[in-house]
Amino acid sequence: MANVGLNVALHVAGLLLVILDFLLWVLTLGPIWMLLKNMNAVSEFARPVKKAKINSTGPDSDVWHSLEAIQAGKLVTSPFPEEGVLTVPQLLERSVKRYADRQAQGIRPLLSWKKDEGYRFPARVFGETHWRSYREFGDLCKAFGAGLRALGLEPQPEGEFDSLTGKFKIMMYEDTCADWQVCAFGAMSQNIVVATAYATLGTDAVVHAVNEGAVSAIVCNRKSAEGLEKIAEQMPSLEAIIYLDYLCTPEECQTKLKSSSKSVKLLSWQEVIELGKANPKESTPAKPDSIAVLMYTSGSTGPPKGVMLQHQQLVAFVASCFIQFSEVLDDLGSHTFLGYLPLAHILAVVAELLFYTTGNRIAYADPKSLLPGPERCYPKGALEEFAPTLMAGVPKVWETIKKGAETKVEKSGPVVAFLFKLAMRIKKSAVRQNRYTPLFDLLVFKKFKSMLGGCMKFTLSGGGAISPDVQEWVRTAFGCPLIQGYGLTETCGGAVLQKPLADPSVGFVGSVLSSVELTLHSEPEITDNDGKPYLCTDKVHSDGSACCGRGEIWMRGNSIGSGYYKLPEQTAADFDNDGWFHSGDIGLITPEGKVKIIDRKKNLVKLKGGEYVALELINVTYNNHELINADAGGVCSFASHEIDRPVLLAQCKKKELLALAAANGVTGKDDDALCKDPKVMAAVKTALDAVAKAHKLPALMQAIAVMPVLEPWTADNGCLTATSKLVAKKIYQLHEKDLDVLKPMAMKG
Repeated sequence: MANVGLNVALHVAGLLLVILDFLLWVLTLGPIWMLLKNMNAVSEFARPVKKAKINSTGPDSDVWHSLEAIQAGKLVTSPFPEEGVLTVPQLLERSVKRYADRQAQGIRPLLSWKKDEGYRFPARVFGETHWRSYREFGDLCKAFGAGLRALGLEPQPEGEFDSLTGKFKIMMYEDTCADWQVCAFGAMSQNIVVATAYATLGTDAVVHAVNEGAVSAIVCNRKSAEGLEKIAEQMPSLEAIIYLDYLCTPEECQTKLKSSSKSVKLLSWQEVIELGKANPKESTPAKPDSIAVLMYTSGSTGPPKGVMLQHQQLVAFVASCFIQFSEVLDDLGSHTFLGYLPLAHILAVVAELLFYTTGNRIAYADPKSLLPGPERCYPKGALEEFAPTLMAGVPKVWETIKKGAETKVEKSGPVVAFLFKLAMRIKKSAVRQNRYTPLFDLLVFKKFKSMLGGCMKFTLSGGGAISPDVQEWVRTAFGCPLIQGYGLTETCGGAVLQKPLADPSVGFVGSVLSSVELTLHSEPEITDNDGKPYLCTDKVHSDGSACCGRGEIWMRGNSIGSGYYKLPEQTAADFDNDGWFHSGDIGLITPEGKVKIIDRKKNLVKLKGGEYVALELINVTYNNHELINADAGGVCSFASHEIDRPVLLAQCKKKELLALAAANGVTGKDDDALCKDPKVMAAVKTALDAVAKAHKLPALMQAIAVMPVLEPWTADNGCLTATSKLVAKKIYQLHEKDLDVLKPMAMKG
């Protein structure tokens, strides 16, 4: 009875709050603000400008350009073409000259580790933040570049990159930190190529990359240096190992590491800097078509491939982002970007390059220190310490933030939970109508905004597909745009991107950037949910929405990479003779010029009945359920020509799984027995069915059977890449026996 009374009281109070919020909106001239915003709404982002003869049969495909590129009469090449800036060092040199006294890099030194009682892992204890100015940053880069020359490295020679020989490559094998960028920019100042490797990869992958590229020097962490030095004989080209002291305590840094090898030098980062100061060397200008970065992909679909990215390609991409973000990003030095994503990933590299180009500052942190507390850090989390205005993250970051916030709300009691859910419902509706919610912003969303530091202007999701529900939730709760983009390492990280304010849509990846052109290749053999092929002439999508073509997304232009290092067959397969890069993704273009990813050509799997299903779409949909543990890898779907419907391996939260099991009469079982119990499996499937139907997942893609999993998938066990993408083949191998249980359940007989 008491619960009924509380429920009635909450609904009455909720109605009053909604009325008060609306009245405040009217009194603060909200209708006028909404009218002006609707009048100024952008109705067109891109336009077809010509035709491409790329289809073996049927009509030619439209080629789309951004409105800015159309207005300029060409694709953009540089943010400062009048100054002749066409290489990465030129971008940094310009910023150092113009913004010499501004803050460039924020660094929090690690003082010690603190082990909290009852927790497995220690937390970091940081000291006071130190800020490097652009002048200091530039001086360090020059000194490091000169130090590399003193060690015997040479500028990149001219010629076909695959066949070049010489000492002109360094390998970055370190986590994201300010000194990572000093080393990279320093190398580029001498036209030395920067190759990247994820710091979470094992030494076998590093040995492979070093030998493939005949790398002369590795930059790594102090804690990895001696291990690499012991296997140096496996890397004949290696002459120097340079170590950084990132996330090392003052006590750990007191010891100077010494080499036991006669052929490989072991030096600290500071020693290379001092070597460069003692042997100054004028910068060696790179040419626009020189390779700047040899970036290895994360390897989610096979062994990592080295993508060759030229200076002019990276600069063109920065120029296009400069245009796309012009409504929120300026060069007044008022913005702070939170640098915590791995710099071995193209998203982090180009995001930081954009901020250095605009004279803004980058605050460096690691992913485990974003928030304070046990197993994280003290005294403050990086979000509170730096109050960033822009933060980028892969979809898993935003999914984790959403689920963490919702869990915290539920634990706060029925009153707080009711108020939050009401506020979310009202604000979602308001945002779609270009309204604001003054009362709910003050009572509810102000606290959420403070979780991200309180100053966030907009956020960015990249590196994979994000659920529309998650995107809308983040936008609503934190009161700032969460935009997404689309691109690959092969396209310098992006080819399509939403405009933060002009494009508030959800479920779209934005519009084509000004540095590239985009077209759709007809795919008559691949069909949608209605059995209709994806054609460049399509006018209606399977959901009834209008479109201006569907097909595989092809891209060409100034920020498209130069192919794969020493993989001519793979390069020829993905980069055709006319310069088009074939993405492998199926998309559509709206009449306004926005792009939506609707299928995956390369990850489509044919079922027993001949139908295709998209595994990535299945995973993204089921990851929305509260039972799923996104931190441990989320959902990994499986399909093949042997079965009639897909099945799932689903990482579950243990507490929620135990509660679900108990509700179905299953208790007292350990992890393995619990997950394999038929009643538990059926209960998990029933729970996940609801989210599949709510998100209108096509019936053919809805899982017929589910195996719960409690042992996490990680980068260490090979089931996740360094950017938290699933490595499906490894997961299938690890769960071979589980799949043997699921497969018979997915056969009609």
